[in-house]
Amino acid sequence: MRKLKTNSFILPLLLAVILAFTGCSAATTLEAQPPVSAPTQDVDAPVPACINNTVKYKGKTLFEYYSKNPDTIGWLTIDGTKTDNVVMLGQKKNYDQGTNGVHHYLDRTFDHQQSTAGELYMDFRADVDQFGINQNTTIYGHHMRDGTMLAGLDGYMRKSYFNDHQYFTFHSLWNTYHFRVFSVFIINMKVKEDKDFEFRLPTYENQEDFLELIDALKARSMYDTDVQVKENDRIMNLITCTYPTGNPAVDDARLVVVGRLCTDQEEIKAAEAALK
Repeated sequence: MRKLKTNSFILPLLLAVILAFTGCSAATTLEAQPPVSAPTQDVDAPVPACINNTVKYKGKTLFEYYSKNPDTIGWLTIDGTKTDNVVMLGQKKNYDQGTNGVHHYLDRTFDHQQSTAGELYMDFRADVDQFGINQNTTIYGHHMRDGTMLAGLDGYMRKSYFNDHQYFTFHSLWNTYHFRVFSVFIINMKVKEDKDFEFRLPTYENQEDFLELIDALKARSMYDTDVQVKENDRIMNLITCTYPTGNPAVDDARLVVVGRLCTDQEEIKAAEAALK
């Protein structure tokens, strides 16, 4: 799996101006490489046995979404929020519409139409296939005023909400993954220490580096939790803009909610119950 380090969350100036009014970008500008595990591009081929072609999400299976747009990588559902959306995979390729490359879905819909809401999309460095996901996966989304995309993450800034909504679920094209939230924090992009904090690397050279990341995520968290994260666990970051002063024109911050993949059957049952 690829590893790529960056010390910047710098956004194009034009996007910053546009999104100050309606949404945000939680993404970074990075030198992109093609994903190593994107599904086959032959959408006319028979449905691979391992791709979800039974469960429907807003009327369509994930394979149907993928057949219409092969950038589809899955579906994200967050208990207690309006987040119930398809997730696209950021990719370095040329689009007929838009020029954002790996951030194409920052301001484009599933159908590639111009939109301030964009779509939820996964960091282009992600390695997701029928066998699993990276040790660390990141999904970006706008903070929309109507509560859609990832705006509902705001609820996690209240301890009572955090206590009552501890799970979120990502359905890849192949598998379902439940995550239990263990860290909620805000990064102020005007503070160098925050700006330089790289917590989105998909893989780590050794277990010590990964556990060091976990310690840093817990240290930054608004809450102390009893959620244990071990060296072989997998985590997922959900990132959106946030507005501490209430003024999108001057705020430059990110709200990050991090979950640990559930493997314990009791946790999985609790997560499944939260979806009902």
